[in-house]
Amino acid sequence: MSLINIVENKPALLIDLIIDNKSNKVLVVSDLHVGSTYWSQNNDIAFDWYHITTEIEAELRDIVVSNKVDSMVLLGDIKNNIYKVVKDDWNLIPKFLHSLSAFCQVYLIPGNHDSKIGLVTPENIHLMGVRGMVLGDILLTHGHTFPSELRSNINKIIMGHLHPTFFRENSVLNGQKIWIFLKVKKEAIFPSTKGSLELIMLPSYNRYVYGNYRVRNRRTSSPILKKILRKEIIEKCLIVSIDGTILGNENLLGEVFNSSL
Repeated sequence: MSLINIVENKPALLIDLIIDNKSNKVLVVSDLHVGSTYWSQNNDIAFDWYHITTEIEAELRDIVVSNKVDSMVLLGDIKNNIYKVVKDDWNLIPKFLHSLSAFCQVYLIPGNHDSKIGLVTPENIHLMGVRGMVLGDILLTHGHTFPSELRSNINKIIMGHLHPTFFRENSVLNGQKIWIFLKVKKEAIFPSTKGSLELIMLPSYNRYVYGNYRVRNRRTSSPILKKILRKEIIEKCLIVSIDGTILGNENLLGEVFNSSL
């Protein structure tokens, strides 16, 4: 049995669950995207990544301490450069991860930007496989891979990868990060099963990373989204802003992903 809550005004989740008859509290964040990348260079945007990682580290430490968190799961895309480990990665990521491990256990699930992430991951960080990890009845995954049928006993999926963003012209929330909570038919993901599956899509934790385009369903890089983004599959949908404002349901979901349901 697990209890999932949003951290107030932060793109982060807290999971309370019992493991081996012991209560555990787990913090989950996704898509930090640390380090330089081509789009920031092309747009002449200068980022002080040392300041940004220090800021994120301080925020996460405060959440861990104030909520008595036992462990933290990073849902992938820790680094920004997709294909290699660059100078920024060597300078920033080992120190950042080591600092996080000083106040709780840290589990890292690689995302599609995290090729060769093991080169900059300290030994005291639990580096998981790209298909994610299971805690109780929850699969934690980045979202760029498809779950194995061996995971069909889970009842919830928590994923990042998509940077869900609200798009509506003339709205004060246009371009802002959002949460997406779904209840879908489980057989869409695990064909051998029946019933319902809860799915939570996390926004990027990095406040400087926003979705600047709508994801087109035919081109989305999430095989999970491709399977569930259909009217006959979605049973319930709730879309929420970072501050907890309810924005809409499955009607808005089609607008977010630029796809008809």
